[in-house]
Amino acid sequence: MKTTFSIGETAKINNISIQALRHYDKIGLLKPVIVNEENGYRYYSVEQFIYIDIIKHAKAFGIPLKELTETLTTGNMIQISTKVKHYKDDLEHQIQSLIRAKNKFSRVAEMIEYSLTAVQNQTPYQRKCEERNIIKLRNQKEVRNFEINSRMIEGNTQQSGLEFAFESGYFVDLSSFIHNGVESYTSAYLAMFVDNAAFPFSESEYVVSTIPQGEYVCITYNPQNKDERIKQIHNYLKTNKIKTELILVAELYDDFKNQSKEIQVLVNPD
Repeated sequence: MKTTFSIGETAKINNISIQALRHYDKIGLLKPVIVNEENGYRYYSVEQFIYIDIIKHAKAFGIPLKELTETLTTGNMIQISTKVKHYKDDLEHQIQSLIRAKNKFSRVAEMIEYSLTAVQNQTPYQRKCEERNIIKLRNQKEVRNFEINSRMIEGNTQQSGLEFAFESGYFVDLSSFIHNGVESYTSAYLAMFVDNAAFPFSESEYVVSTIPQGEYVCITYNPQNKDERIKQIHNYLKTNKIKTELILVAELYDDFKNQSKEIQVLVNPD
């Protein structure tokens, strides 16, 4: 049975280019077992084919070839096995990272699509909202600095494993809104995806909480129609004698230059 193969045969059998094999020889990654001194022909053994498989898989998954050189040249199968397991763990980590990135992009797309639809409503409307895990400011005075604080929070969440759910907003003072139709804020919040992650925040600054699931009466507004829309929903609440314990104002993703917000009034908690 034939046990050595020319560089051309090796390339054909393993579906790899001759140029690649020559490159691996040049960098010391995979040298032929025999080199004819008279004509320079290279020959590879069948035992080396497994190394070619490892190299091909490493390239496919973006593993630098220089990381393989020392391991493959020793021929130590225990060391190779350890290295392959390490690569497998790295790939698993990459897969999980890609899944998280996919979920983030999906969430952003959903928020944009919802925002573009919601702003078409000219009058109050109802929507069902699921429970939202949030981090909110404890100090009411810090609401004015929320844009800066929110970016600091996002930086901390990346280190803790928490994921920002691409929703932020404000808690509205109930008395001021219900009695006077005035929108004033008592706190601000960021929604989070929670998956057994620790919250890396000082309890003196932030409160870990939830926004309840339920039916909300909503209306959107932008800087141009804000007063009109607030008056609309204020009259709607009075006319329909709606009582609530929660009013939010959520940021929408509809326009960078003329961003809208959505007033959310909890009318029927689940």
